[in-house]
Amino acid sequence: MKQNKFEWEVYSPITRRRNIFKFILLGIMLCLAMYISSFAGGSYKAVKSAPNPYKEYPQENKTIIDVKNLPGNAIKNMDKDELHDYMDAVGFQRLKGKSLVDLRRIYLGFMYDDFFYSMHKKTNLPISVIYAFFVIEATSNGLESKLMLKALNPGGIKYTGKGSKMKAMDDCYRGGRKVPCDFQAYNNYQSMIDGWASIMNLPRYKGCKKYIYSKYNRGMKPKQIVDSICKCFYKSGYHTSNLWKVRSNLSTEYWTVKKSFPNLEY
Repeated sequence: MKQNKFEWEVYSPITRRRNIFKFILLGIMLCLAMYISSFAGGSYKAVKSAPNPYKEYPQENKTIIDVKNLPGNAIKNMDKDELHDYMDAVGFQRLKGKSLVDLRRIYLGFMYDDFFYSMHKKTNLPISVIYAFFVIEATSNGLESKLMLKALNPGGIKYTGKGSKMKAMDDCYRGGRKVPCDFQAYNNYQSMIDGWASIMNLPRYKGCKKYIYSKYNRGMKPKQIVDSICKCFYKSGYHTSNLWKVRSNLSTEYWTVKKSFPNLEY
């Protein structure tokens, strides 16, 4: 029964058992969510109700990153409280309760906004999918990876035979033993965009992009669209790991990350 603003509930032994069962079930779901997010180091959950991946929020930050001093360098030595206060002071929003990795990803998401949109224009892929691939391939614990810092390689791109290269451990084997892989190295902002876009525009990935069109995604929810795109890239050979759902979940994380961006006036 209800009295004024308070709601009172009479607990019976059956009610208590049901609540215990609910707590156990909730605990199992929480552990599963933490397991999935641990692959990329963050604590966001997949979002099922979100904008159409092809009609995402407008670009917020038109500033081009300095490739000689990548954005993560400015915040890499800050602890959670320091980073929270700094981001709050410069206009970031909805930061309460975010972990250090979450805060870093929000910061990098904003700072790389122009890069993501440039990639979107080059590849016709949703920005959220590009964000997800970037987080997996080019970051570690919310900051740029060594491959990104030293080679400006945002997509885990193996050496193409032209230009510079960098050695790093990945999934290369010789004689049954794991050996360093040769990765492509870029030396400026535009070559980084052109290089990654040329990989994502390979003919074998063409079919993965069809899901952004109403002809192919009619009746599909936003999460199902990014699921289809990420699964198709895996099936088409973009990466060897079968954890394409982690990439899809990171795609939906982008829709939440954007809500924390500062409101800019140009």
